[in-house]
Amino acid sequence: MKYDLSAQLFMHQTIEGEMPHRTRLAGLGAIVAALTSSGFIATQVATAQQDTEKPPPIVEDYSYPGAAQIEDETGVKLIEGDGNIIKVGCDKDTPLIRVDSANTSIDRSCYEVIDAHGWLTMEIPNVYSIRGDDHTVNATVTSNGQSEQVVIPSGKTTAIGIGNGADEDPAALVELRVPK
Repeated sequence: MKYDLSAQLFMHQTIEGEMPHRTRLAGLGAIVAALTSSGFIATQVATAQQDTEKPPPIVEDYSYPGAAQIEDETGVKLIEGDGNIIKVGCDKDTPLIRVDSANTSIDRSCYEVIDAHGWLTMEIPNVYSIRGDDHTVNATVTSNGQSEQVVIPSGKTTAIGIGNGADEDPAALVELRVPK
């Protein structure tokens, strides 16, 4: 009867608490795999924690940027819009929507349409005329608590409120809209 020396050595090492070389490598591989996967999991947890610390995504609320400063400087209260009608200086060389007001702090304000359509809500008191740019503009004005839609033809000036005569009530411009 022959004894297999390698089997006897394996049995002896196992009994004595030692592992054969192949078994040690397999065990070491399992440990490395466990550490790698736990490191991966820890990285994923850390990434998830970082994601909760980031600010929320930007949600467009259509508020006019810098509205408070514009109101302080000009008296024009810009409320919200889609960004396609912007307040600009009236000395600009491009076609502009011009709004004239009897309010001495406002006097005149101008707006540029930077796309084919757009809208902007505002509060400009005592408006007496609006001149259109190269678009047809729909203006919403209020007088005595009543809203009225006024169509401003391209390149034309339209009288509003007291601009229609001394007997007319003052009107406030509350929206400019260039339809699609």
